[in-house]
Amino acid sequence: MPLQRLNWALATQRSVEIWVRRDDLIDTHLSGNKFYKLYYNLRAAKAAGYKQLLSFGGAYSNHIYALAAAAKAYGFQAVGVIRGERPKYLSPTLQDAEAWGMKLHFVSRTDYRERSSPELRQKLTDIYGDFFEIPEGGANAYGVQGTKALGVAIHRQVKSDYTSVCLASGTANTLAGVAAGLQRAGDLAQKVIGFSVLKDAGDRGFQSLGAQVINYQKAINESTSNWCLINGFHGGGYGKKLPTNMRQFMTGFECETELQLDPVYTAKMCWGVAQLLAKDYWQSGSRLVLIHTGGLQGRRGFDL
Repeated sequence: MPLQRLNWALATQRSVEIWVRRDDLIDTHLSGNKFYKLYYNLRAAKAAGYKQLLSFGGAYSNHIYALAAAAKAYGFQAVGVIRGERPKYLSPTLQDAEAWGMKLHFVSRTDYRERSSPELRQKLTDIYGDFFEIPEGGANAYGVQGTKALGVAIHRQVKSDYTSVCLASGTANTLAGVAAGLQRAGDLAQKVIGFSVLKDAGDRGFQSLGAQVINYQKAINESTSNWCLINGFHGGGYGKKLPTNMRQFMTGFECETELQLDPVYTAKMCWGVAQLLAKDYWQSGSRLVLIHTGGLQGRRGFDL
């Protein structure tokens, strides 16, 4: 995927060079980090002889959207277990998923919190038959194996000529994989910075996210220290309406840079980068690589 030099006055004022890895351009529907997270999951499902995929997500889930598109493209049936009761009118995301052949199974928010329970899995098996289960967001060992390839790809583009790689972080699966891929490629000193998009990532929850990075890396026999998580730029929480100051920032950023963002992930990462630039977090002469993780279809849920 191309690296795009970002024409951003704030970075120029700080003499910081910023490039954006445009993984949102991978595919119209299967874009960004979802492509990498699903790649090895689909390979594993096919190798094991599964014909049906099942996963979890919300009404505007980028993961559900990408999974439905991938299932149609590669000949799988798919089931999406959706958080909340079925609404009178489906979101555009779920309309697309259903049009591509995904079966939508709605569960209460209480039941959704128990989505890893054997009872729910048995119920789903009774209804739909055998399936290859992919966790919410594609966050498993196959997912981190795929995002590790993203880290290797970035190294091939920029070698070690960068200060930080920045990305939005939800489950921390992509952070774990990119960090592992860059370190495997030989980038030992530079940091991969994950900007958490979760409101409840503070205190113990934030420590838990860090532990997840370590666990994901262990799942692919990797161990790195070239990463960090930063909290405080969640904008009110995952999938929430952006506060006025962040919405204004997003609008201004898009106008200035001509780079479209999604409000759940990349807008928060760029907002975080802006705040750190203003505080001279990076020295003059630094070179940053921001990963655009896609998800632009989710703008429809924010009237964008």
